[in-house]
Amino acid sequence: MSQTAVLVWLSATTALPTFRADLDAFAHSRLLRLEAPRENAAPFRASAYAPDAVAQIESSLEEARNAAAALEQSQALGALERAERVLREHPELPQSAWLMAEILQQSAELENTAPDGADAAATLRKRAAALEGPRAAPFSDRAPERETEVAAAQSVSVEGLEPDDALSWDGVQTRATVTTTAGEHHARVARGGRLLWAGWLHVSTAQASVRLPVPETVACSLDDIGRSHFAAGRAVPAPNARCESYVLARARANGIEASLCERERCGNVVIWQHPQESAAPAASTKKTFWPYAIAASAGALAITGIALWRAGVFDHPEPTSHEVWVFNGQKQQMGLSF
Repeated sequence: MSQTAVLVWLSATTALPTFRADLDAFAHSRLLRLEAPRENAAPFRASAYAPDAVAQIESSLEEARNAAAALEQSQALGALERAERVLREHPELPQSAWLMAEILQQSAELENTAPDGADAAATLRKRAAALEGPRAAPFSDRAPERETEVAAAQSVSVEGLEPDDALSWDGVQTRATVTTTAGEHHARVARGGRLLWAGWLHVSTAQASVRLPVPETVACSLDDIGRSHFAAGRAVPAPNARCESYVLARARANGIEASLCERERCGNVVIWQHPQESAAPAASTKKTFWPYAIAASAGALAITGIALWRAGVFDHPEPTSHEVWVFNGQKQQMGLSF
């Protein structure tokens, strides 16, 4: 019974049909049945960048600034609420943390204009600082506002990631252990250049770890074994590969080279060449031609001889006097024949 193995073709996809017979022969010699890699984990629901959403958010922020300058607090708050709603609908945006911090900072300025809004403004600025860090104090002719309280930094382990996943925390690419502060944060996780998860999460004081709902790598998918390759005449499996059986193969000038792998271990590289056409049949054909040529020549001579015989060419004429040279192997003599 044939065993199933996933084919990882490392040459150009357009060349695969040309070498299909070689791949099938290699697989047959090892009782394998080759199949395509499995589908990768599904990307995030909105993995593409959304420029329209960014334009809406920035337009709302500008509207809020103008309304606040005109002392139209209700209009400014409405614009900020629209900006936050669109931003939370599009967590895939890489600048989400900075945009949210701007929304919080403008909201804090509006709160600060109220007679009893100082505490609310301080809380909003603290939330903004957790996302983007403390801001430099702007130049102003007004009395300096109360300095924003910054939460103590803490180390948080981010779980739920695959070894090769790329994590962005508040817009900055980082490792699986981040130094951050308590509060709301934004995270994005990419795998193989594809966004797999993005969203908002809350870190509490002294929290040691947080788990993200990132989809697992599918065994025998290209995410799992796509980074396998050949190097220095040997097959190098993908790190942390989970696939039980897969074949690495690539094209050569007159065939393929292939290796059977299991998880993180690959066997020897086998060079499988096209079957060469033997020159013997051509030579044999050339040799067998001669009997037919000789027979044809003999037939032609026979026909010619019959024609000449009927024409009397071979009839003996009456003897006449002429010179005759006779070679006997020793000497020549001349005589007269009558």
